[in-house]
Amino acid sequence: MDWFPMLRRAPVEPPDERSWTREDVAALAEAVRCTPSVHGPQPWSLRMRGRTATLRLRSMAELVQQDPDGRDRRMSCGAAVANLVTALRGLGWATDAHWHVDEQREGAATVIGTHRHHATAVDRDRWQAIAHLVDFRRAFTDRPVPHLARAAVLDASTTQAAWVHGPAEERALARLLGHAARADHDEPSYQHELDVWIAPIAADAPSGIDLPAVGRVGAKAQLHPERVARWLAQESVLVFSTITDSPRDHLQVGEAAERAWLEATRLGLAASVMTQPLRVPEVRLGLRDELGLGGVPQLLMRVGYPAAIPMPRATRRPNT
Repeated sequence: MDWFPMLRRAPVEPPDERSWTREDVAALAEAVRCTPSVHGPQPWSLRMRGRTATLRLRSMAELVQQDPDGRDRRMSCGAAVANLVTALRGLGWATDAHWHVDEQREGAATVIGTHRHHATAVDRDRWQAIAHLVDFRRAFTDRPVPHLARAAVLDASTTQAAWVHGPAEERALARLLGHAARADHDEPSYQHELDVWIAPIAADAPSGIDLPAVGRVGAKAQLHPERVARWLAQESVLVFSTITDSPRDHLQVGEAAERAWLEATRLGLAASVMTQPLRVPEVRLGLRDELGLGGVPQLLMRVGYPAAIPMPRATRRPNT
């Protein structure tokens, strides 16, 4: 049987030391299926054989305005690889993962379970966090995220990332989000495209807070810098950046962001991802300059304590 539609099953070999068991394959397929994707459809295919999994970026209808270069699609694929590696480690396998990017800027990852190893409590907790990861679009409580938790989330990303720190950086980010909102609002072609994939989110959103809070700005939504600055002062925002802006960077930053998200979930925090504001070039450059980043901003992640109990995995939408 197929574990999920994007999984192309290879012939099942008898379980032995050289191959994963049926239970392993089912768990890995489920971990990949649970991966959040920026625009809804999951832009990858998965093939497993022996102790090797190949996750390949697949073609799909492009979002010409929001994601013309496929950056969001590649970051989503990177997140799927992070879940695959996390599940393998939770199952007690050491892993070896490699990215491959071809001349058409398409990517694939090969993940090998090299040998059995002892899964630590953290390994198992992160694996379990995959099923509980929630894209939390609502306001967080005013309870600050402890320094040790922030450090653990940052460390889990193992990439170039930094927390927005202090009133000056919060005001700068608020101004840039406001600029992105105005640019999006004044672009009819973008608004038309946005309406197609934002509708399910808008249907769930309480009036006046969720869509602006996570950077998704439709034709009727407004972002006021003063209000956004007050919101930013009550939560933590993590900025992921890369030294260059290559397809491999996009894949790897998606992987890094998912690792940070899983660690936040493991610690009882919630998070949501923002990519929409970064489609505006001057916002991307402004973030780099205003926050003193050493590279190209790729993704923003809000982190905090949820003000409400997240919906169970079975009843919530998995899209970011």
